[in-house]
Amino acid sequence: MLSEEAEKFLTEFRIEMMAHGKDDEAIDDMEAELEDHLIQAEKDGKSVKDITGGSVKEYIKNISGEMPAANNIKKYITLFIVYLAGILTVPTLISGTFEWTLSNLLYYAAIIVLGPFALYAGFKKILVNYASFKTEKLDIKGYAVSFIFSFLFMGVLVGSLFLVRRYPLVTFFEPASNVNITIGFILLAVLVIGSLLMKQWFYAVLAFLLAAPEIIAKIFADGGPESENYIIISSAALFAVVIIIFSILIISSKRDAQKK
Repeated sequence: MLSEEAEKFLTEFRIEMMAHGKDDEAIDDMEAELEDHLIQAEKDGKSVKDITGGSVKEYIKNISGEMPAANNIKKYITLFIVYLAGILTVPTLISGTFEWTLSNLLYYAAIIVLGPFALYAGFKKILVNYASFKTEKLDIKGYAVSFIFSFLFMGVLVGSLFLVRRYPLVTFFEPASNVNITIGFILLAVLVIGSLLMKQWFYAVLAFLLAAPEIIAKIFADGGPESENYIIISSAALFAVVIIIFSILIISSKRDAQKK
C-alpha cells in the first residue's frame, strides 16, 4: 500500500514523462518499476526522498540514461502553436474585425507562448493533488478546483481582450473588411487541410467549428459584426458549437474507455 506522498510522486512522474514525449508503453513500464521500488522502500522504513531524492525532475535527470528515446514532441509542440495561433485569429478575420495593432499582436503572442505553460502548470498541480493514482480520476475537490482555475483563466483572457481593444498602442494598418475575410478563409482552409493530411480529423473539425459561428452570422445576419442581429446569431451558433465539441470529447473518451 503506497503512501499519499508516493502516489503524488508517481502521478507527477507520469505527467513529466508524458511532457517529455515518452510512449505510453515506456511510461507504464518505468512507472511500474518505480512503484515496486517505492513499495519495497516503504516496507523497509525508507521515505520517498531516500529513493528518489524528492524531486521528480531531478529523478528523471538521474535516470535519463535509462530512458527510451523521445518521440518528435518538439515538432508536435511547434505544430500545435501554429494551430493555436490559427484558431485564435480565424474567427475574427472572417468577421472582418481583426485589428492589426501592437497590443492585439502582443495579446495573441502571449496566449500562444504563455497559455500552454499556464495550463500545463495549473492542471499538473490539480492532477498531482486531487487525482487518484490507480484510477487516474479526479475527486470532487479536483473538479471544483479545475472549474475555478478554468473560470479564472478564461476571465484573464476576456479581461485582457477588453484592455487590448481599449489601448491599441500602435496601429500598423487597417485593411478593408473583405481583405481580412479573405485571409481568414485562406487560413481556415490551411488549418483544415493540414490537419486532415496529418490524419488529425478532430483538429480539422475543431478549426471549422470555431469558425462556423462567424460564417453563419455572415450568411444570415442583417448588418455588420457590430449589429445586434449579427451578435445574437453568432452567439447562438457559438453556444451550439461548444455543445457539439463537448459531445465529441465525451463520446471519444467513452470509446477509449471501452477499448481499454
